[in-house]
Amino acid sequence: MTAGKSSESSLLPKSLVSACRTRVERLQQAMGRQQVDALLISAEKDIQYVTGFVGHESLAMVTANGAVIISDSRYDEYLQPWRDAKPAGASEIVMGIRHRLNDSVRDICQRLKVKRLGVQADQVTVAGRAAVAAIVGSDRVADTAGLVSSLRMKKDALEVKAIEKAIAIAQQGLAAALERLEPGMSENQFSAVLEYEMKWRGASGAGFTPIIGSGANSSIIHHSTGHTVIREGVLLVDWGCVVDGYNSDLTRTFGIGQMPAKLKEAYRIVLDGQLAAIDAIKPGKTCAEIDAVARKVITDAGLGQYFGHGLGHGLGMDVHEGPYFNNLATDVPVEPGLVMTVEPGVYIPGVGGVRVEDNVFVTETGCRVLSNYPKDPDSTIITPHTVGAA
Repeated sequence: MTAGKSSESSLLPKSLVSACRTRVERLQQAMGRQQVDALLISAEKDIQYVTGFVGHESLAMVTANGAVIISDSRYDEYLQPWRDAKPAGASEIVMGIRHRLNDSVRDICQRLKVKRLGVQADQVTVAGRAAVAAIVGSDRVADTAGLVSSLRMKKDALEVKAIEKAIAIAQQGLAAALERLEPGMSENQFSAVLEYEMKWRGASGAGFTPIIGSGANSSIIHHSTGHTVIREGVLLVDWGCVVDGYNSDLTRTFGIGQMPAKLKEAYRIVLDGQLAAIDAIKPGKTCAEIDAVARKVITDAGLGQYFGHGLGHGLGMDVHEGPYFNNLATDVPVEPGLVMTVEPGVYIPGVGGVRVEDNVFVTETGCRVLSNYPKDPDSTIITPHTVGAA
């Protein structure tokens, strides 16, 4: 929903109203299985998922009647047109008092005769749960976990479209940032250029601080981008952006001038492992089995000890969501509707690392790769005239 004074600009688009209605219905079914009359949602992105609304410290409740947004005066103008127009299928709005929103929760429970109120035990603090229990009655409060996150794993058409847009903008942003790579530019400076290029093209921001690993820094799996100057050699870029609340998450590894020989061979092996894993993704497999495909390619090549993380993870409103491609997920099925990253890597301390990451959508028969930034070995070499000599 977009803030503004006209009702037309402030209402959820019809497609999102319909999607939220469907999500609420699915959540109500899940609530029934856990025998709760209402669910208090405190996680911001879970609120956005079921209502379309984003508001700091706001709450949402899903009841038998639908979804209720509970907010305060900071969002009054933002929500007023929606409340006035009452679009079909949109959530009820309750404007409470900041720091006293639990009073509104109590009032709703009384009005709707809620006997069992679920709270997000995996999201709310111990103190937060106690505060809810104190005001609505401890006998009414029931702990729940994963009710919304389990629904979020499978993406609907609107979600996939947003992720695809985030991927496209991230890819365009990287191409533009590489064109601006200059002698003496640091990892931090390149990261700033990359974030600018993505925002300029329509992203609301980076999904996470880009990981820009130059030289030996590239072997640190989650390197903290810093002031190291980018010179000839390896450059690892892990980046993504947010569009309409959804993330992209990609990685490419480049050779500035040339790729060190040891990493050039590692890159070929990592890419072979990634392509094999993507080809293996299909319903009926487990997430552990997909991880094993890439891991076998890398291990058979003698580099298994340098692949120290899982193959990938779910992607959506959060950069890291369930499920996960790793060797622990032996009972987690690959299912249609998942959007996953596939990102094998090899990291050799003191030498450098390579990682290749793409985003895929699981279909009924396999998967569709959503990203298409070049990754063949020849495309990874950036001509040395753009950066300073070592």
